[in-house]
Amino acid sequence: MAIPEIQRGKIGSRSQRKAFATAEALASYAVAALPDAAKSAGQMVYCSNGASGQPCLAYSNGTSWLRITLGTAVSAT
Repeated sequence: MAIPEIQRGKIGSRSQRKAFATAEALASYAVAALPDAAKSAGQMVYCSNGASGQPCLAYSNGTSWLRITLGTAVSAT
């Protein structure tokens, strides 16, 4: 049985660059301006002051906007 040849670029960096080039920015809100959580279930937003005045990401569970705790900086090592 012959081993199929792996073709360079089929899943590699070119595809990844294309995916990142089309990434969309999240909508940005201050806590006081967040949309109704009940009408936003499953959505994620950038909240400019949602972590004790600091920026964070948040998502709606259909009842409340919940803060997503961010970790350390992205690193390749």
